[in-house]
Amino acid sequence: MGDLLELAKLDARHFSLDIRATDVCEVLSDTAEGFRPAAEAAGVGLAVDAPARASLVADADPDRLAQVVANLVENALDFASHRVTVGMGRAQGRVQLWVEDDGPGIGPEDLSHVFDRFYTVARSARRHVGSGLGLAIVHELVDAMGGTVWAESRAAGGARLVVALRPGAEADAA
Repeated sequence: MGDLLELAKLDARHFSLDIRATDVCEVLSDTAEGFRPAAEAAGVGLAVDAPARASLVADADPDRLAQVVANLVENALDFASHRVTVGMGRAQGRVQLWVEDDGPGIGPEDLSHVFDRFYTVARSARRHVGSGLGLAIVHELVDAMGGTVWAESRAAGGARLVVALRPGAEADAA
């Protein structure tokens, strides 16, 4: 029910955004680390590949970015066999963050639909299967922040979901 309400707010643009220079390393690390107990309980390793003491700044709402990361990590934990990796960097002039799992991957027929509402992929989840709204919420939030998001199926197995955001002014980061 909470996901439906969140999506309704996003549709109606009845939600707040506080876009500012945001330290993506900090948001990514703090949010992902919050999932460490759930990952351990599920027998899944959680690796956070964010450089210590590094600052990668993007124009984003830090609270909404944390929500995006949480939804991506939760999704990855549903499908992971042994490991989830969360990372970040720069590519093509954008700040990117990604979440990878080592699960069954995403079939080519599903790749263009994973961010659609109520869409669930044919790959079998090892754990809780969600409402089919978490990734739709990710898409709406990233779009509202002026970014893009996409899914990739990994050749060695698993999936990688990537968010690209506009870089922020490094000097403006708090």
